[in-house]
Amino acid sequence: NPSRNIPLTVMTAIPAVTLFYLLVNISYLTVLTPKEIVSSVAVAVTWADRVIPSVAWVIPLSVAASIFGALNSSMFTLGRLSYAGSQSGHLPVLISMLNVHYWTPAPAMIFSTIIASIFIIPADLITLTNYFGFSVWLMIGLTCASLIVLRYREPNLQRPYKVFLPVAFAMVAVSLFLVLAPIVWSPKVQYIYALLFMLGGLLVYLPFVHFKLHFDFVDKITCYLQLLLEVSP
Repeated sequence: NPSRNIPLTVMTAIPAVTLFYLLVNISYLTVLTPKEIVSSVAVAVTWADRVIPSVAWVIPLSVAASIFGALNSSMFTLGRLSYAGSQSGHLPVLISMLNVHYWTPAPAMIFSTIIASIFIIPADLITLTNYFGFSVWLMIGLTCASLIVLRYREPNLQRPYKVFLPVAFAMVAVSLFLVLAPIVWSPKVQYIYALLFMLGGLLVYLPFVHFKLHFDFVDKITCYLQLLLEVSP
């Protein structure tokens, strides 16, 4: 029931997470000095060593569990995005197929994993994080802008739930700030590379999606992979 559950989740989860983050940061500033916070490799572990030394091991264990949970949900999210993109005709049809035994979007998950594996080959985590943050906030800003455009262009379109428009405008403003601020404060050529990489998608989109260019050998590859992965539309 998305019209009930999604707004309810947003209204409860976001304030709860914000409150917890605020309380945690207050506790850091109460226990540790600014110098200790800046010099600490892991502030939470330093805090735990000071406040609860006998069970300080709980903190890194909790962080590991949290990261595992976040990665798990991210994997399903990325798989779902690829799956939906394929259903819309923006990716090969194989990616929208499901495993015949478990009904899981195995090709979409494999596709997302391959793309992620390619991105981590350089092993430069800071650069990857900068690319990722720039790209994600640009996409979020464009998504929120499209919501505003559709609200005025298609006012009678069926919607499971409606987003309060000022929230969408605020998100566009925040996204714009997070995209432009790093470029203004620390201009680097990497941001141009990230933008060109995203625009490079047009080289695939225009011939294969917009003009519907098709090769027969692609069908043979799709059929072979269907049998190999045991997937079906």
